[in-house]
Amino acid sequence: MFVIIGWAVSMACIFGVYIAHGGNMGVILKALPFEVTTILGAAIGAFLANNQMKVVKAAVAGLGRCFKGSKFSKARYMELLALMYDILQKARKEGLMSIEKDVEDPHSSALFQKYPTVGNDHHVTESSPITCA
Repeated sequence: MFVIIGWAVSMACIFGVYIAHGGNMGVILKALPFEVTTILGAAIGAFLANNQMKVVKAAVAGLGRCFKGSKFSKARYMELLALMYDILQKARKEGLMSIEKDVEDPHSSALFQKYPTVGNDHHVTESSPITCA
């Protein structure tokens, strides 16, 4: 969303200043397809010439993500906070050992299934071993 807003603001500023200084938009619109082809062609050619293929593929993949919204929304954060609250309340009332089964196997836990968006995210539920030095 911010990418689209950024492009709109940039174009409004560029063409707004051009018109404010007495520029004729008819000339711009007539030359626009040729100018865009020249500029984009040079930019893409320079990008391809100066980067490895894995960088080009990553850039193309990232371009799609640039226009897609973030999966981290206010609703998702609120669900995560509610899950954390429930886990901490259970630990406070029943003791720390009561949440061990929930944390060890979150996919069969009633607490995690109560919040499906967060509970089904493998980044939230995967466990990594904690080591003490």
